[in-house]
Amino acid sequence: MRDALRLYLRLASVGLRSQMQYRGAFLFRSAIDFAVMVSDLGPVWVLSRYFGHLDGWSFAELALLYGMVSSSWASIELALRGFENFSAYLLRGELDRLLLRPRSVVLQVAALEFEARKVARLAQGLVVLALACVSLRLGPASLLWVAVGVVGGAACFAGIVMVGASLAFWTSGETAELQNALTYGGSAALSYPVSIYTVWFRRAITYGVPLAFVNYFPALAALGRTEAAGWPRALPWLSPLACAGMLALGLAAFQRGLRRYESAGS
Repeated sequence: MRDALRLYLRLASVGLRSQMQYRGAFLFRSAIDFAVMVSDLGPVWVLSRYFGHLDGWSFAELALLYGMVSSSWASIELALRGFENFSAYLLRGELDRLLLRPRSVVLQVAALEFEARKVARLAQGLVVLALACVSLRLGPASLLWVAVGVVGGAACFAGIVMVGASLAFWTSGETAELQNALTYGGSAALSYPVSIYTVWFRRAITYGVPLAFVNYFPALAALGRTEAAGWPRALPWLSPLACAGMLALGLAAFQRGLRRYESAGS
């Protein structure tokens, strides 16, 4: 595990050094990323400001949801950027070069196109999350649930991008938009309570792709409102299992794709 982490950091540092050649551009784009993520919280504030609450959720509670999913997804955007653009590497034949190296292909792909400016997005999510926790005066048990949601959410999103990358072996990248819908679209949808959506959509993100386990159920447990929201009290305890299962599925699907792959022929 230590060797794998050292390898990943070494590969990522190559991209970081190249980006630091243009520090002005790097800082400018980081500031833009931070500002864009702040603007995403704007509609949440507007809804709370003019309607008082959203389906019983105050602005601080909505900020908790937003901070949890934003931190989870931003960490994957930062750490697994290569999987988001994997179909392009596959079509250009760059995977062949990675397979020749006696190192984990998963780690090599993860570190491709490492963008340090994504740290700004992660920082923004963590700041919102911290302020929400302070505002809600969450106790140790509640904070533990928040941590479970953030870590589990990262695992869930990691599994999704790996499944999306694995589909490229069969579709040559034609399903890239599906991956974006589940990641970017999913993180946007989870900025609001799952309870505001229609029944079919709630079921899809609970029993299909387990996005509701990223932040909604852990947040309900942290606020002590699971049963009041109409869900079984034990449901949040399934969050770690659901998210770990998504990660395991992603790893298995990607390894299956690697076994199927022959060569780009270039």
